[in-house]
Amino acid sequence: MVFNPTRRSVLAGLGAVPLVLQVKGAFAAGYPEKAVNLVVWAGAGGALDTYGRQLAELLTKEAGWTVAVQNRPGGSGAVGVSTVLAQPADGYNILVCTGTLTFGIAQGLIPFKLEDMRYLRAMQAEPSSVAVRADSELKTLEDFVTYMRDNPNKLRVGGHAPAGFHQYILYQLGQMGKFEAGWIPHDASGKVPLSLLGGHMDVAIMTPSSGLAQVESGEIRLLGISTDERSDFFPDVPTFKEQGYDIVDSVWRGIAVHGQTPDDIVAEIQKAVDKVEASQEWLDFQNREKQENINLAEEAYTDLVKRQLAQQTEFLKSIGLVQ
Repeated sequence: MVFNPTRRSVLAGLGAVPLVLQVKGAFAAGYPEKAVNLVVWAGAGGALDTYGRQLAELLTKEAGWTVAVQNRPGGSGAVGVSTVLAQPADGYNILVCTGTLTFGIAQGLIPFKLEDMRYLRAMQAEPSSVAVRADSELKTLEDFVTYMRDNPNKLRVGGHAPAGFHQYILYQLGQMGKFEAGWIPHDASGKVPLSLLGGHMDVAIMTPSSGLAQVESGEIRLLGISTDERSDFFPDVPTFKEQGYDIVDSVWRGIAVHGQTPDDIVAEIQKAVDKVEASQEWLDFQNREKQENINLAEEAYTDLVKRQLAQQTEFLKSIGLVQ
């Protein structure tokens, strides 16, 4: 995926300027003066939760904040979004979200508009992969595709969220490989490898970090990965592309706030995140978790989610999930 930053202009009515400036100054003075809530829209134990908790730890260590982490899973992210939007636009509730945001909005599962949030920083990007247990007879991506084509719906396939990023990857594989597949959704990415190892699924479409310990121990085998070239983190795993399936995509993780949050507060949050991303501990965490450090600030991040919403809406229309 190519990230192309563009300029974002914000226009305000002239009559509102004095009031807005006055309120912004009042909000920004001493921010944060109390604990900041990081609202993670997924359950505990998955990749998003791991990212959110590391961010909380480093905001405390590097920026001196007091931070609480709240897990608010459910509704394909709608519970987390509504939790933040129900609170004042003062920067004290920060949403920790992922690229499935645009899928949820496109389907109406997240009953809000993009403009209801400000997208402050995308900090991680990670590909999808096709994963099986070590004892699976499937050894390559082509084995998976061929079996699915010859034995329609005989394999149980699943991953995080309904009609999200990973199901989109499966859909593309199905289109190219001429097979159909059902989907077993999970409300937290950390549950996906456990379900696979527990025999509740035969194949998982997942981010490698969701089951990193199991991948590194050899309990889970990756048949393919959606990077453009072989990943430095998983050099022995062939890409989808080199196996004849031109699918190159990744899922981002980042933070957003209430759309009416004043610029002064946003600037303070950005400064704090800058300190986190400049720390050696953050870089070590990213390497340990096999994450790409994308560091997209508000303008580029906003452009990304707008483009993804348009592209994914077309995909969902093509499969009849939206009108």
